[in-house]
Amino acid sequence: MDLFRKIGIGIVMIVPGFVFGAMVWGFFESWLAVLGLEIVMIIIYAMIISGKFVSAEGR
Repeated sequence: MDLFRKIGIGIVMIVPGFVFGAMVWGFFESWLAVLGLEIVMIIIYAMIISGKFVSAEGR
């Protein structure tokens, strides 16, 4: 995967990070819970760019 695609995926992952972070804040009102969610989002991003999180097509 080339560098520009990795950067693009990172930019796109910002959107669910903000949306889910706001949802977690709305439910729990805890910065620690939001931080935990953001760490999970970073792990998912790392899995995507490393190739461990493949699509259903198996590319």
